[in-house]
Amino acid sequence: MEELKESLKLLESAYTRLREALTIEEKSDIVLDATIQRFEFTFELAWKTVQRFARVLGAGDCNSARSCIKLAYRLGWIENEEDWLSFLRARNLTSHTYNREIALSVYETVSKKHQLFQKLIDNLSRELPQ
Repeated sequence: MEELKESLKLLESAYTRLREALTIEEKSDIVLDATIQRFEFTFELAWKTVQRFARVLGAGDCNSARSCIKLAYRLGWIENEEDWLSFLRARNLTSHTYNREIALSVYETVSKKHQLFQKLIDNLSRELPQ
């Protein structure tokens, strides 16, 4: 269970850093880059944390971000599969090209939906054995 606690701790830390970046009002290229990078870290940790929880708890198997999102939805760890798939699409856009319009679009998606990370953290925290 220590593995699960450590995964959650890392995810919480990444999400805290993402929220910190989202509080900066200036939308300079540096702020956009930093926020998107923090989103990418948080997203990667989120699906890998789901993967660990599923494996350790015997709740299923997933080997990609998409399959972990689908599994988390089936298990009730996330409420809206489509919102998480929009995160996946945003992450995929940022990892292959850089374009200010794309960066702004990703930033807007993240700024509107970032609370999904906290909901996942809360739901996974409840899965930890007492």
